[in-house]
Amino acid sequence: MTDHFRESDYRPISQQYAQGAITSVILVNGGASVAVLSQLNELSGLIEPRYITWALILFALGITFGMFAWVAGFSSARQVDRYLRRQERTYGKADAWMWVALILLVLAIITFLNGCLFLALNYQSVGA
Repeated sequence: MTDHFRESDYRPISQQYAQGAITSVILVNGGASVAVLSQLNELSGLIEPRYITWALILFALGITFGMFAWVAGFSSARQVDRYLRRQERTYGKADAWMWVALILLVLAIITFLNGCLFLALNYQSVGA
């Protein structure tokens, strides 16, 4: 078995993990946004509106980072295809897009955690 076949066997596995990660960050940030919006009346009596606003902004950024991670992941896959067709000499461009996607995924996770922390740390701050 040549390296070419090992690489092509590895691709579907890594693509599944990437798709799962992208789907997850969009889902958790989107779900958090929906949860906050559906409980807005209750939360407004427990958390100052500015903190709710910032949490929603962070969740929206997380969704946006997730969508851009999808674009970067797609670009990475296209560059791998170009390498396999001998249109690129190395995986350099594919690796660069992969790192962009990974950074965007980490940012999406960070925005989700910060949005949750904004809400949790400011819980019952209204009237205190």
